[in-house]
Amino acid sequence: MSATTTCTGRDAEDPLVAIAARVGFTLVTGVPDSPLSEFASALSALAPARPGGLDYVPGTREDSCLAVAAGEALAGGRPLVFMKSAGFGNCLDVLTSLVQVYSIPVVLLVSWAGHAGRDVPHHNVIGEPLQALCDAVGLPTRVAALDDAADLELQLMAAAEAAARTSGPVAVLGIPAGL
Repeated sequence: MSATTTCTGRDAEDPLVAIAARVGFTLVTGVPDSPLSEFASALSALAPARPGGLDYVPGTREDSCLAVAAGEALAGGRPLVFMKSAGFGNCLDVLTSLVQVYSIPVVLLVSWAGHAGRDVPHHNVIGEPLQALCDAVGLPTRVAALDDAADLELQLMAAAEAAARTSGPVAVLGIPAGL
């Protein structure tokens, strides 16, 4: 993990940064993939230390990002963790042995490579069963197209509200454009 960057979302070029700020996330952390690379770049480009904004902690492993988000939630914040679908496998232990066991409200935004088997073979291996994997570990999910800003905002807001209401994690499975 590197230094924290803070932003308000007002000056972000990527619409997802502004959406995250409007939804009320206090911290964003994650490991980008191609569909979320502009989001990560926009977060990284914002000036640090703006009070009352959205903190960004870039990550290199999804499990570490989820642990950071758990700390933010326990401190009273509203965290968002973004990752690629293959990274979901990396965070299963932290998800099931920390976040779920201790009822920590965290929202995951998972870029769903391999959705419905309509991607390259190595994405399809985890992409096709991703919904079933979430179901198997009792992780509630919502689905949105990553290129539909209005629906993505609606699903992230609903996930954040559900996470707060249930004191547990909720994932938004984001379908990349073209899938």
